[in-house]
Amino acid sequence: MIPTVQQSTQPARYTLYGVLYHHGVSSSGGHYTVDMLHPNGIHGSRGTWLHIDDETVSVVRREDVFGVHDNEREDDRRAYLLFYQRTAPTYT
Repeated sequence: MIPTVQQSTQPARYTLYGVLYHHGVSSSGGHYTVDMLHPNGIHGSRGTWLHIDDETVSVVRREDVFGVHDNEREDDRRAYLLFYQRTAPTYT
């Protein structure tokens, strides 16, 4: 007997947990950095975003990752690759 997969009527949901950035004016040169969500947080906080640039790791504000429109960072970075984790629905 072939087991059946239960289908959910709920739409799939995803949580962003990483953004890879390209810094530079052309694809032939530049630099890459990444912002990653640390699920357990730092020092007991939940969901701390970390900015990783070569050997440097620092805490970054959520607003800097998601870009609050009235306070956008002025730099040359462009989102290159987004990382998502499926969070719902769950299947049994």
